[in-house]
Amino acid sequence: MTEKSRDMLTGTVLLVLAIAWMLMVWRTIPAGAGGGDVGPRAFPLLLGGLLALFSAAMIATALRRPEGEAATASDAYRSDSATAVEGERFTPVPLLLTFAHLIAYGFLMQLIGFVLATLVTVTSIMIVCAGDRSPLRIFLMSVGVTFGCWLVFGKILGVYLATGSWINLG
Repeated sequence: MTEKSRDMLTGTVLLVLAIAWMLMVWRTIPAGAGGGDVGPRAFPLLLGGLLALFSAAMIATALRRPEGEAATASDAYRSDSATAVEGERFTPVPLLLTFAHLIAYGFLMQLIGFVLATLVTVTSIMIVCAGDRSPLRIFLMSVGVTFGCWLVFGKILGVYLATGSWINLG
């Protein structure tokens, strides 16, 4: 499979997922209380819209690229030779690990609440999925993401953040 067809396939799958995501959000999450209020539907719709926009850009870029030419974005992470990437086989392990973390995050949020679940999940993703071993970077990223999400969504936007049935740090 050429790089152009891989990018086309990836962009198409992501675009379909984005459209399905936005339809599910529109049907299941209620709008804001007032006419102009930012409600619980706004942020998930924004994320779906961004995914659709980026995947459409990926498809458009792949369509404009000649068949034999390599993508410049993938050249940035390639090693000194093109055979390093071409010789690698796709492994679904990182994808499955990330998916497992998202499922665990949902269950943890019910048990220990948003704050602790976010802290534990970001820490685990950095160690397990990203392979980061710097204690300072893991600490700063976990606390920063947790505090930032709590501040923006919980305090500034007033979005309800899950409280745990075991522990509640609200």
